[in-house]
Amino acid sequence: MTLKLLPSLLLAAGLSLPLIAQEGETIAEFSDPSQPGVFRAYVATGELRITGDDTIDHVIVRSDTESEDHQENRSDGLRVIGSSVTFSLTEEDNVISLIFGEMNWNNHGEFDIIVPRGTNLELEMSLGGEIVVRDIDGDVTVKNLNGEVELENLGGGAIVETMNGEVEASFREIQPDRAISFASMNGEIELRIPESAQANVRFRTQNGTILTDFDEDVLVTTTTSGRAFAPEMKDEMADFAAEIVDQAMEVVEDITVEVKVAMEEMRESRHRDRDVQSPHAPRAPRAPRAPRAPNIPALAGGKVISGTLNGGGTDLQIATMNGDIVIRKIEE
Repeated sequence: MTLKLLPSLLLAAGLSLPLIAQEGETIAEFSDPSQPGVFRAYVATGELRITGDDTIDHVIVRSDTESEDHQENRSDGLRVIGSSVTFSLTEEDNVISLIFGEMNWNNHGEFDIIVPRGTNLELEMSLGGEIVVRDIDGDVTVKNLNGEVELENLGGGAIVETMNGEVEASFREIQPDRAISFASMNGEIELRIPESAQANVRFRTQNGTILTDFDEDVLVTTTTSGRAFAPEMKDEMADFAAEIVDQAMEVVEDITVEVKVAMEEMRESRHRDRDVQSPHAPRAPRAPRAPRAPNIPALAGGKVISGTLNGGGTDLQIATMNGDIVIRKIEE
């Protein structure tokens, strides 16, 4: 019997094949692959490239960065039990989570990931990097600080928030119960949707132009000042300023605690130097605190375009502070 025949015979007998990862791959299985799962990625800085696949029911992660589960003993005989340059991949309640960069946000990780096509994605890049998603029918949520976001051939909903970076997205279809929303502080947003798509639209740009190749009798719009949608602009900006102050105070409090701990450790160290029999046990050093990503403020003012596409349907909202908004049709 040849090895090539073995998988076919096992499947014919109703037996499942073990998942064997190739070199540079890490595999995670959903606890209930019969239901759409969720893939979450929390990366400090790096690149995420995610592709949907109809032929698999698990998640494959390919990266030069090693998984925590694949750490080998070092040449000096020591065993690695924790490293800042590894990523974790865990599964719980049909949610697979990839985490990288918590211990050292200076490390750059590149990940090529394959998931079942119907998987819902929740992606967050806390410091920045490129995010690319292709051929996904589940809902996609993206938060990115700095870097481009590219979504291609989607079939579900999408919510994207980015601080600095262009956003490009194309949808194979627009479903009536799956909202689409894009927001950027600095960067052009370009959206490509089928020419027959039905949506209730709302576009806003503070410093930019709103462009489309849909005919005016198909995309029917009205233009108003953004102030009409934000009559309490001063209150809105005051609330945002207060939120920034609260976050700053939290940072100050955390730093104060860290300074106190560092001073206490210094005093204990000096005491141990004077008295070898010091009863104080040494404290483990505190991990560095990751920088906080600023929140995206609510947009106020500027030009607002609202209306309907092909009579209305899915809620479609796009807002950018500095950048153009481009809506293109995909001919069917």
